[in-house]
Amino acid sequence: MNSLVIFIVLLLGAGFTLAQAEDARSIMEQAKKDAEKMRLPVNKYADEGLKAAQETSNHFHSPEFQEKIKCEEQRLGKEVFADYAAPWKKKQQAKEEQEIKVGSLTSTEKVYLFFSSSVPDETMQAYLTTIAKAGDPNVIPVMRGWVGGMADTKADVTYFSRILQKDPACRDSSKPCEYYQVEINLLPSLFTKYGITRVPAVVYENENDAYLIQGDAGLDYLLERINREAKSTALDSLIKKMRGTY
Repeated sequence: MNSLVIFIVLLLGAGFTLAQAEDARSIMEQAKKDAEKMRLPVNKYADEGLKAAQETSNHFHSPEFQEKIKCEEQRLGKEVFADYAAPWKKKQQAKEEQEIKVGSLTSTEKVYLFFSSSVPDETMQAYLTTIAKAGDPNVIPVMRGWVGGMADTKADVTYFSRILQKDPACRDSSKPCEYYQVEINLLPSLFTKYGITRVPAVVYENENDAYLIQGDAGLDYLLERINREAKSTALDSLIKKMRGTY
């Protein structure tokens, strides 16, 4: 059923007589014929309008005009919308600070770096630099026990000061050394739980799932190997942070 027939049916349903419906049909058919004969005049200003539009676009996207827009946005932000934007900016800043504080991993995810004093200092400094760069509290360096035993605190202090120094050369300088704020945990139970017999080793834990990899390689690389199986988007974000690409 074409549109004209539908239109006639609607007219009859609305109370029109058959003669009135036929008149309406004739009018529509004539209008259709007239429309086929109509020809719109050529726009003689088409080229001129296109040129004007191009010039306007070039002016709008020019560095000078964009700089004016930027300055005006800053002025409006300070003079007109400051009171309205302040609460939003405060909320956004708090959100960003919270994201930095929480890190990439979720509350159910943990990364454990197992090591001992037998691992070369240069290797440990590289690991701790990467962990500090990621800034995630769920990335946890773990040792089985103290370096010199509980009685030899001097050996422990000397070792931790050495591997946590940002600049190893500062030991030969009179200036105070800067240290990475990375917490190192003593958790012998984790060594037993995951059967760690060789270090360095890395475990990624997510609720009931755990993935272990051993070997002297970059922490980001070891986690990338783990994530080929774990397929965690949070772990992927952590790796990008470690590499400075996030």
